[in-house]
Amino acid sequence: MSAATAARPHRFSLHTRGIAVGLASGLAAIAFAALLPDGVAYIYLGAQLAGIGWVYFGFGVADGRPSAVATQVLSAGAFLTVGFLGAYHESTVLLGVGFLAHGGWDWLHHDDHGPTHVRTWYPPFCVAADVVIGVPLLAGWVL
Repeated sequence: MSAATAARPHRFSLHTRGIAVGLASGLAAIAFAALLPDGVAYIYLGAQLAGIGWVYFGFGVADGRPSAVATQVLSAGAFLTVGFLGAYHESTVLLGVGFLAHGGWDWLHHDDHGPTHVRTWYPPFCVAADVVIGVPLLAGWVL
């Protein structure tokens, strides 16, 4: 084993840490939303869904390919729209489906399979957070 290999964490441990941090982040976000008045919680969750889509725009810019940037602008715009509509209509269904759809978008990028190169740990992190936020919204456990 070379020094470079020994110094770099194994991909599995990056995925595991990403999932653990994603679970904790999702739980913190949904717990915070549960403490807010309903009208404010819808705005908070809608803004959160709108914002997370733009993280991939940053990955698209870092990727450098015009096709990656264009794809991520379109997807970010879609999540921004769903987040806005979910907050505006105070819809747990729109917000829950939006978070789960974003989890699917994350999964598409897992192990560099998506249209944009992303950090190895990010898709598992974000899938975990999106599911932890989306499922309680759809199940009616929050709001």
